Formats: sequence, C-alpha cells, structure tokens
Amino acid sequence: MLVIFLAIGVFFFNSLGKSTPEGVDADAITLRSVTLSGDDYEVVTIEEELYELPIDSTPAHEITEGSRDFLSRNRDELWLTSDTVERLGVEGLDVIGGEAE
Repeated sequence: MLVIFLAIGVFFFNSLGKSTPEGVDADAITLRSVTLSGDDYEVVTIEEELYELPIDSTPAHEITEGSRDFLSRNRDELWLTSDTVERLGVEGLDVIGGEAE
C-alpha cells in the first residue's frame, strides 16, 4: 500500500513540477536571452553560458505556451516563444502548441 501511495505521489508531483511547455524536451535548458548576430542565434542560458548556433542548421520551433525560450541539452535545437520569434523577425518556424498569434 505504501509503495502505491509513493508511486502516485511521485507521478503527481512530477507533473506539477514540469518546467517545459508541451512539445519541448523535458530536459531542455532554459534560456535567459536569444538574439541574432549575423548568421547565428546567440543564446545565453540562465547559468550565463553563451552559445552561437548557426541559423541555417539549427532547427527552431515556435511555442505558443509559456514565457521562456529553451535550448536542447545537446545544444542543437531551439524552442522560441511567439514574442521572441516576433522580436527577432524570424519566419517559417513550425508552431508547437496551437496556432501562433
């Protein structure tokens, strides 16, 4: 009985603590900022790590849920909020989580 209770509790608290929107890898890195520099995305993580990712070879997705941008753990894929997409002026990204505004 205790094992069942613990399993239900772990499942419940894990779902409450989900920090990434639907469609974003659960282990994605939260970003502080995303800017464009020439042919690269410049992304800064919450931990102040800077990465330059080539626009033409880095898949980027527009997310309609949440207020944060994300980078995949292997640092080769981006999930950007609608606000970031609009601010950067990038077009043609696939939309995750419904229709973009």
